[in-house]
Amino acid sequence: MNPHEIERDLRLQKAYYEAIFVYSPDAVAILDAYDRVILINRAFTKLFQYTAEEARGAFINDLVAPTCMRVDAESLSAKALQGFSFEVETRRERKDGSLVDVAITAAPIFIEGKMVAIYASYRDITGRKQAERALRDMDVKYRLIVDHSNDAVFVVQGERVVFWNPTFRELCGYTDEEIANLHIAQLLHPEDRDAVVTRHRKRLHGESVPAVSTVRALSKQGRTLWINNNAIVVQWDGKPATLNFARDFTREKELETQLAHAQKMEAVGTLAGGIAHDFNNLLQTIQGYAELLANRADCSDSERLRLQKIFDAVHRGRELTRNLLTLSRKMEPHLECVNLNRELTKLHDILSRTLPKMITVRLDTVADLPAVHADPSQVAQVIMNLAVNAKDAMPDGGTLTLKTRRLTIPEGHTSALKPGSYVCVSVEDTGKGIPEAVRERIFEPFFTTKPPGSGTGLGLSMVYGIMANHHGTVLCHSLPGQGTRFDCLFPALPHQAPDTHDSPQKKTLAAPLSQATVLLVDDEESLRASGREMLECIGYRVLTAADGEEALNIYAHEGPKIDVVLLDLIMPGMGGRKCLEKLLTLRPDAKVIVTSGFSANDSIQDILMPGALDFLAKPYSVDALVKKIAQALKAS
Repeated sequence: MNPHEIERDLRLQKAYYEAIFVYSPDAVAILDAYDRVILINRAFTKLFQYTAEEARGAFINDLVAPTCMRVDAESLSAKALQGFSFEVETRRERKDGSLVDVAITAAPIFIEGKMVAIYASYRDITGRKQAERALRDMDVKYRLIVDHSNDAVFVVQGERVVFWNPTFRELCGYTDEEIANLHIAQLLHPEDRDAVVTRHRKRLHGESVPAVSTVRALSKQGRTLWINNNAIVVQWDGKPATLNFARDFTREKELETQLAHAQKMEAVGTLAGGIAHDFNNLLQTIQGYAELLANRADCSDSERLRLQKIFDAVHRGRELTRNLLTLSRKMEPHLECVNLNRELTKLHDILSRTLPKMITVRLDTVADLPAVHADPSQVAQVIMNLAVNAKDAMPDGGTLTLKTRRLTIPEGHTSALKPGSYVCVSVEDTGKGIPEAVRERIFEPFFTTKPPGSGTGLGLSMVYGIMANHHGTVLCHSLPGQGTRFDCLFPALPHQAPDTHDSPQKKTLAAPLSQATVLLVDDEESLRASGREMLECIGYRVLTAADGEEALNIYAHEGPKIDVVLLDLIMPGMGGRKCLEKLLTLRPDAKVIVTSGFSANDSIQDILMPGALDFLAKPYSVDALVKKIAQALKAS
């Protein structure tokens, strides 16, 4: 190659490099071996706002390095001056003081092995950095939404969960490490596993599957969870997966079940009230005729003892109907002075006969126990409920202990009871005990640890309610594997509990205050017959009516002669309430005693307010009837 061609090639190369330098989209500066600017291109001027004249001879860091970043900038310059190349992303400062994100590429320039200059280019990456920051901000916002969502958000890839939020972790009860190693089938109820996994596989294979479904999940603790799940097919790390939004509606499902149960209980209560009414009418007939037999002059002691068995049966029947009426919310508890030792003795006999033979029932009572104000039937209900729970806690047998003791509650006791003397009835078992998490909820209505169909969750809540109505409380003491003891605390009365009932004696019926006339109104023929015979045996003149219409006809003709009306509340046709109103219209001062085998306390008050003189609950004794009539006759 001749000298002219060499010179031409050199000029071309120079022109090429100058064009690259001048027209490069990156800001380029050529620095000398002391880090001073020799040349800058147009892009440098555009980016940093310095002209070539302003920049020439200035130290590069004096031009573009922010004060806060000067130390880092000097460190980079020192590296370049030592002959090292580098690439770095950082920020530099424009002439007007604004900052710009740049990617710096620095490389030494050598001539004959000696570094004579430094090539430094600055690429404006502000747009990319802003996009990255926006993406990070967006990621933070989405993560914030996902992490604080009330829904469980999770991604299933293959058949494993590869992403989840805290709500998912709290819902299933597993740790992050455990979740990562679980197959999705382990998170599902056994009865739903096959169907849900099959739907998931079809969804990933592109088959048409409804996105929204209701599934039953299973927590680590074995609790069944009702879930509404919305699954969307997505690409996750380049592979198909489902993004799931799961909402727990277990509580709503439980409330729905409770509502259905409450409606069923309401129906049962209505039925119980009707049964109680009819049953009390039957008991009244038995009570009436048995009393007539017991008060015959020729009734022997042995016959009277047999009749006492009938009276005892009537008493138990009356307690049974009172329990039914309490269940149906038709009757308030009847509080009386009760000897809890005696009540527990009765229940000990019943439980000993009815509980499985491998359960030993012990009775441990203290002498001289104070009396309490209580409803005996509800005390029995409390003990029976606790005994049934104890039986369930000892499937392989054990010991059930019924115990009484005196107790003094000091100020500030955890039970929040008033300070003072109490009688404590304990029901203690040697069963498996109750975990703390369960113990905290045992008195909640409808809460049960028994499988569906095996318990209503109402037993202990009823116990708690009964004890509250007695101005007491129930306390639970239990440790897993160490048995359970329920303490029922009743406020003690200042005197000792009464002893057992006296043996039955013949009762002489009281003579009437006058030869009064009584109108007996009842739709039951047997009650009219027994009632007539009882009243006539005492000496009263008796008229009877089978319904309200007949009663009004008799009263219209015999009214001035009728001293007292015994009026059944529940009758076909006009009914006792309407009949009462019309009787009082015929004679405002009429003396009417309402009787019924089924009536709520509120209903009684509603009847007495319009003008009824008194109320007598069936089944009633002859003594009670005579006393009510005598009081009515004395009333002005």
